[in-house]
Amino acid sequence: MSKLAWYSHEICFWHDPGPGSGYLPVGPGIEPLRQHAVDPDLRRAEGLVRLAGVLDHYTRVTPAPATDDDLLLVHVPEHLARVEAASALGAGDAGVYAYVNHHSAEAARVAAGACVQATTAVLDGRFDRAYCLVRPPGHHAEPDRAMALCLYNNVAIAARAAQRHGVRRVLVLDWDVHHGNGIQRTFYADPDVLYVSIHQEGLFPPASGLVTETGTGAGAGRTLNVPLPAGSGHEAYLAALSRLVAPAARTFRPELILVAAGVDASGHDPMGRMMCTSRTFHAMTVGMCALADELTDGRIVFVHEGGYSAWYQPTLVLAIAAAIAGLPAPPDPFLHSLEHLPGQRLRPQQSRVVEHLEAHHPMLARGGRSR
Repeated sequence: MSKLAWYSHEICFWHDPGPGSGYLPVGPGIEPLRQHAVDPDLRRAEGLVRLAGVLDHYTRVTPAPATDDDLLLVHVPEHLARVEAASALGAGDAGVYAYVNHHSAEAARVAAGACVQATTAVLDGRFDRAYCLVRPPGHHAEPDRAMALCLYNNVAIAARAAQRHGVRRVLVLDWDVHHGNGIQRTFYADPDVLYVSIHQEGLFPPASGLVTETGTGAGAGRTLNVPLPAGSGHEAYLAALSRLVAPAARTFRPELILVAAGVDASGHDPMGRMMCTSRTFHAMTVGMCALADELTDGRIVFVHEGGYSAWYQPTLVLAIAAAIAGLPAPPDPFLHSLEHLPGQRLRPQQSRVVEHLEAHHPMLARGGRSR
């Protein structure tokens, strides 16, 4: 049996926020249109991973739905009831821009369950690394409300499940193009979870993910936000990883790494304005696996988050899957249109963000602060 695990479930492909435009449902001025976040695109991504032979390196696992006890590690009971009620109606908004269909509540439970079960399996030594190709995404969901396509906070629930399992320190890296306000809110005062978010500055939610947001109380210094300017590409992301994420992780000394591995920071994604390519996601994944080998005995779980380019998302998922399996970066037919653009180089406005955090963030300044 492979020591790599691949968690996916057909029901996750049946979740659909309904026809509309961008993230808004049909309404005044908005005609019926295929949404960006239609989840059969994930079925295409899994199909490409299988066709490329990369899925053969994994043990495939069909997850079970998360229990109420799992979901209540992060969310309040009223939140669960709203998601279930909206889905039972067959359509509606379960929160803020969190539209659902009949299958969404079940899909959301399976997505969260996959992350809990993958985390537990890695901690128990059944697998070294795991990838969860799940939908709906989760990092915007807050303890008391769904938000922006996210119903349950999959990664936050997995981190709490790890703590329930006896893990003391968890590193959560979130490289989705949007700021993971829900993960940050869950752990903002928790000294045992280091949350690092690399995201497009000022994109979504508004005024969220500032460099000045570093945690509170016992969790002071345990939040590290890296808001890169729009147009940042390959070198900016790798600089953030090598100069900020890795040093902070070495100071923190996690026992487990969770990665909210959205692919919407790509240069072809309609929901962001970043320039990452498949090579970027492959290199970041290689770097995080190496960091896990160094710090956590290899224990790392990747969880799919955002990704809204119907044509490019499968290639990006393939790049991450190949890197987890220790394989070289796969062929990318779309790479030529992105890799030579000026945004792929590290620009001064991007360097200033990294340099400011190196000099001022509590986990990095003066060698960091460990407990």
